[in-house]
Amino acid sequence: MTKKITVIALLFILSVSSYAQENTKKFWLSGLSRGVYSLDELKGEETDTTSASKAEYGHTLVDLSANIRPNEHTYIRTTIRVRNDYGGFWGSGTTFDLRELYLRGLIANSVRYQVGDMDYKLSPFTFYNNNEDLYENTLDIFNMYSEMMHYDYFFKGNNTWRQQGLATDFSLSFKKGIEELQFNLFTSRINPSNFSTVSDRVFFGGNLTMVQSDQFSAGLNYINLTDVAGTSNNLNYFKNPVLTGTYKVNAIQGNFKFQLDGESGFSKSFTENNEDPDNVVKENLVEDYFNYSTFTTDYAPLNLKFTIAYRNVGQGFRSAGAQMRRLKFATQAFMFNRYTNEQIVRPIGMWDIHNDPTLYNSQIQVGLAEFYPQYNNIDPYGLATPNRKGLDFNLIHIDEQDRYSFSLQYGMLSEIVGLGVDDLKKFNTLSANLDLNIENMLPIYDKQILIQLGYTNDQTKRTGDQDFIQTELNTQRIYAGLTLELTDKLYYLAGYEAIEASGDDYLANRDRNDVIDDFTLFETELSEKIIGMGLRYEFDDKNNLQILWQDYNWSNSVLGTEDYGFDRLSVIYIMKF
Repeated sequence: MTKKITVIALLFILSVSSYAQENTKKFWLSGLSRGVYSLDELKGEETDTTSASKAEYGHTLVDLSANIRPNEHTYIRTTIRVRNDYGGFWGSGTTFDLRELYLRGLIANSVRYQVGDMDYKLSPFTFYNNNEDLYENTLDIFNMYSEMMHYDYFFKGNNTWRQQGLATDFSLSFKKGIEELQFNLFTSRINPSNFSTVSDRVFFGGNLTMVQSDQFSAGLNYINLTDVAGTSNNLNYFKNPVLTGTYKVNAIQGNFKFQLDGESGFSKSFTENNEDPDNVVKENLVEDYFNYSTFTTDYAPLNLKFTIAYRNVGQGFRSAGAQMRRLKFATQAFMFNRYTNEQIVRPIGMWDIHNDPTLYNSQIQVGLAEFYPQYNNIDPYGLATPNRKGLDFNLIHIDEQDRYSFSLQYGMLSEIVGLGVDDLKKFNTLSANLDLNIENMLPIYDKQILIQLGYTNDQTKRTGDQDFIQTELNTQRIYAGLTLELTDKLYYLAGYEAIEASGDDYLANRDRNDVIDDFTLFETELSEKIIGMGLRYEFDDKNNLQILWQDYNWSNSVLGTEDYGFDRLSVIYIMKF
């Protein structure tokens, strides 16, 4: 079926291409081509005689997009992906896929709409694609595969989720009182019915924003993830409505700019039981509220920005569109998933987060998904992480001559209610990052020399009179990177990143109805290190070739498993057109 669709789409592109010869303004082609080759070697137990120690793989693909503008108010885009995994011959291992298809238009010069695939978000507490663990400030040399996976999953750097459905927006302007009312509405289909036990599940909502002036605006957001009654024989319908209000206030006083903005609201999550038409009941009801606000000060003469944020997110706050994680740790790694003669499951590490596409989610799911405390125990579900209250501070400075920039973040949070005990966990995080543009410090040197330095420390701690209550988990992350322009268009890359985690914590186990039924003791003594170097040649701003070597090592003495590591040699070519 997929191949038939692909053939039809290709014929459509060819036919439109013929038409485009007469009017090139109505049709154009764009896309991306990529070639990747990797040679991996597993390092581990010397007596391991059963596990494969090397893996050679790669692929070539082309994403060909047809952009069609039949009139000034309509735009159509369709993308065909042709991919060949190395090892095939005469088409063996080649796949053809319809990667995306959507129509976008304008009605009466006032109402915009999009049908089909779309990238959408609302607010961090309603509909938002939070960055994955270890994403922030990752060096380019270790982030190349992550960038490819982001492209494949439509993670475009603006925290949107790729959806399939309908979206529309329009606005009303006023002469007095307020400037504008902005309306945004969407609906998407999360999963289809099997016409038996699984109902259609849809996700819909939108927001209304009132812009009074440049100094003040306010809005309402509403989203709901719900099963559609009557689409299956199942009379239990899951629903997760969330209603929030937002505000933003701006002011200027001399060289200072001030901004106060925030969001507050509440949620419900429940299953509506309709087996008895005369007595419809809500089962497994979870509901709560949240408050979040930030105050930002900009001092223009020093390019200095300071932000203080307060949040209070209730234990029972549930918002599937905002709490959905990109990473799904409840799975096995793709590469070398078992090792040693005992063929034990290889623990997932930093390497897999940066390189394994099977760890990533592409669709909204219900529930608080599993996470790894050693990577993010403070806000694994973004700002919408439930049972959190406290303050976050952020300081950013950029040198006027672009010689350096630095940022400093500090957070002090705690639980709102104790889980299983009365005592509360305390969370502290400290992060510092420094970028040095050495070429701007040397007037006689005109080639890039970029040095990146960073440090992060996360701490979770709970004290009490009894030993089983006391927990402490600490994670430290450091990184350093170098980008050196050797000659015109040729760059040398080097980087080092390390994670050290130690301690313990108790994690809540939740059943399918989001009820805590037990606690699991988590212990770790983790050490991960990765070092890499390579060359990048930039043909132009859209085409580059990279040759990279990386060495990675993992150990965790608490688990009692063998240490392991990887060596990887990669050749990556990317061309955009």
